[in-house]
Amino acid sequence: MQPAKRLDGIEISLIRQINALATSESLNLGIGEPNIEPDETLRALASRAAEIGSWHYSPNAGSFSLRKKLCERIDFNPKSEICITAGTEEALYAIFQAYVGEGDEVLVPDPGFTAYPTLARLAGGVPVPYSIEPPEWKLEAKAVLSRITSRTKLIVVNSPSNPLGSVVERQTLESIAAAGPLVVSDEIYQQIWYDAPPPSMLGIGRNVVVVNGMSKSHSMTGLRLGWILAREEVMKPIITAHQYIATCASVFSQQLAEMILDAQEWNASWLERVRAQFREQREAALYSIEHELEARIPPPAGAFYAFVPVPSCDTEFLARTLATDIAVLVIPGVAFGKAGEGFMRISYAAPVDIIGVGVERIGRWLRAAGK
Repeated sequence: MQPAKRLDGIEISLIRQINALATSESLNLGIGEPNIEPDETLRALASRAAEIGSWHYSPNAGSFSLRKKLCERIDFNPKSEICITAGTEEALYAIFQAYVGEGDEVLVPDPGFTAYPTLARLAGGVPVPYSIEPPEWKLEAKAVLSRITSRTKLIVVNSPSNPLGSVVERQTLESIAAAGPLVVSDEIYQQIWYDAPPPSMLGIGRNVVVVNGMSKSHSMTGLRLGWILAREEVMKPIITAHQYIATCASVFSQQLAEMILDAQEWNASWLERVRAQFREQREAALYSIEHELEARIPPPAGAFYAFVPVPSCDTEFLARTLATDIAVLVIPGVAFGKAGEGFMRISYAAPVDIIGVGVERIGRWLRAAGK
């Protein structure tokens, strides 16, 4: 039996392929998942959500009370301009299914998250990469604007960036929004920053769709909760697509999110703790990368990734070899686009000692291999 042609050339992502090589002995610097466990308060909120919450469907767009809370401080209508989704991956899938058709072009960052070009292809579209240049990984508006054609349907922006950890300046975001095509701003790492909160595209233009969630900020990756914010005329087909993909997001996860938002004082302290822990782990990663890999990189401004140059022209082979030979998992740069070749993504969402030992093993292996 032959699979649908839409899957031609599409495989499980390299991120997942590398992580599938993990054993009980592996040091995992590859997975994009916070290493922060729920505290007593968060577990109590989850217990309460399970105990007193509904076990039935919510409306397709999500519980109205949660939508209302998420829209409290922003100028969006909770009735028609927000949709709660089963994580941000489903959010992106619904957006692409709603707007991308055969032959439509989708501008995607290179290097950028692996899902963007794949979602374009699954919808029948054509991914068109735009460049983000090392070593600062600062996105210039002209890199995006120069790629726009009459066939451009969507522009995807991700800030803070996975895999780069860089943040896009507000002026650049405004220039991209003003270009005309629909813009999808993936802001799932927005709460993980180090010096200053990253600018959001919320409210910049009626053609902007913002995707966010609690997976990274609250270590809720397995609970699959995200949301989409867009103006009513843009949102309507997205909710239609979402209904046929997921019906509604997990009602338990929606109820827990609502309780988190109600616990304002605890939530603020939780986010400060998250940023403080990642700041410590970032410093450990930067120190080890400089001393063991002889690479100095600009400190990532957000998220929890370091995109590190390596002396290899085949980073997939390198990552697979490191996984099997020294039991350290990192993600090859080529997983994030052609411009990622020659780099590897090190996730510092790991304890400080694991970061140090893992990077030291990589350095020792590279020196022994004469790299």
